[in-house]
Amino acid sequence: MPDKIEHRSNVVCPRCKHVIAVGHNNAKHYVLALCVTALILLAVACSFSFISFASNGQARTINLLQTFTELYAQGYIFVSLLVFLFILLLPLLYLLSLSYIILSTRYRLGFLPVIGLGKVISHILPWSMAEVFLIGVLVALIKIISMADIFLQASFWAYVLFAPLFTHIVFIVDNHRLWRWVDDAK
Repeated sequence: MPDKIEHRSNVVCPRCKHVIAVGHNNAKHYVLALCVTALILLAVACSFSFISFASNGQARTINLLQTFTELYAQGYIFVSLLVFLFILLLPLLYLLSLSYIILSTRYRLGFLPVIGLGKVISHILPWSMAEVFLIGVLVALIKIISMADIFLQASFWAYVLFAPLFTHIVFIVDNHRLWRWVDDAK
């Protein structure tokens, strides 16, 4: 792998022609700005109402955090834990760890080991399923739309923006770039 990848140029595998890395100008600043934006969107998604339903004179509003507590209250403890981990906690840990690594390259923060955070990012990334949750919600909405009046709230739209933004961040931060930043932060 080259030490420096030019802006908008790709590094491809010589055998299978798969894109390994893509060059970006000021990649650290760009990714850090995206991480902060994604964290703000995730905070908004957890703070306000997600979806409101109205049917037969009854109305119900649910927020994102109630998705876990409702599953827990209905006896689906393991499912509620998995949903909480996969759609909220692991993406949050990924974004916070990545932001810390990037900030450590500039400010030499020393209270957390960056190598450990790099390993954490590598292990939790396959389990972060924010976009899968969004697709599941959209499929469920298509099925429910004929049975009730549905009102999409601010939290829903924040999560709709968060999921593709999170996917974009994951796409930009390949393993080579991540471990180069970890080396810079040591």
